[in-house]
Amino acid sequence: LRETSMLRVENLVQEFSVPGGKVSAVADVSIDVADGETLGLVGESGCGKSTFGKAVMRIVKPTAGRVTVDGVELTNLSRRQLRHTRPTMQLIFQDPISSLNPRLRVAELLGEPLSIWDRGTKAERDTKVAELLEVVGLDPAASLTKRPHEFSGGQCQRLSVARALILEPKVLICDEPVSALDVSVQAQLLNLVQDMKARYRLTMVFISHDLAVVKNVSDRIAVMYLGKLCEIAPSDRLYAAPKHPYTAALLKSIPVPDPTIRPEPVQLVGDVPSPIDPPSGCRFRTRCTKATEVCATEEPAMVEIDTDHYVACHWPN
Repeated sequence: LRETSMLRVENLVQEFSVPGGKVSAVADVSIDVADGETLGLVGESGCGKSTFGKAVMRIVKPTAGRVTVDGVELTNLSRRQLRHTRPTMQLIFQDPISSLNPRLRVAELLGEPLSIWDRGTKAERDTKVAELLEVVGLDPAASLTKRPHEFSGGQCQRLSVARALILEPKVLICDEPVSALDVSVQAQLLNLVQDMKARYRLTMVFISHDLAVVKNVSDRIAVMYLGKLCEIAPSDRLYAAPKHPYTAALLKSIPVPDPTIRPEPVQLVGDVPSPIDPPSGCRFRTRCTKATEVCATEEPAMVEIDTDHYVACHWPN
């Protein structure tokens, strides 16, 4: 953890009670994000990425740990105090269409947060809504009176971005914002997110299961497996020289759009263990070709092996 950061997460734990035990969705995760930085969070489906984002936002209350945004610790705030911190942090949900109220027209969808927080006059709010629609690439004249079902998936995601930015937050968490979109629309949305980050000086956490997607938008990347962080490094360094066997396997699984290139075999065995009963020691050991006896008995600590490059592995590459 750094001395100063816009977002700081310390020893975050998120568990859910289910028949047969407890699901360990996020297990003792600590990380920070500097002011204006974009942190990519990647991993397989079910590894706890989205739960991490919701726990940071206090959409679900963490089982344990601390979350601090711009110097304010969120985990011990009352409901009233937490409500007043909401404008400083926003979340773009994974499913853009279901995250938008189907009964409201766009003018109401985007204007409602400004009305709730009494930002400006009615005319000023209307002007801001129209300006933000133009910023995200939608025509205000054609959009303001429509409801979400009248837009395509890509347009709904642009509306989600606009709604998240309407209160000018400091921290933006993007939960798989392009996973349901076509490749061409994905590129447009990624460019839009980059533009918004520069325009509003956002601190971002970009969650995705696709390493190819987060490469160009992230300053640093954190890799998660079964609720635990495996590796954290600057984007270029992680892609050039991954140190954790799981990170290396993820990188090898990225498809190359060239039929003359044979993909490298991915060195993974078995299936993802149950989060109700995770393996002892290193959680990745049951699928790792490098695993030894020490991996079963001792959980690897996150250590710095290079400048700003951290890995939790007994046998890093």
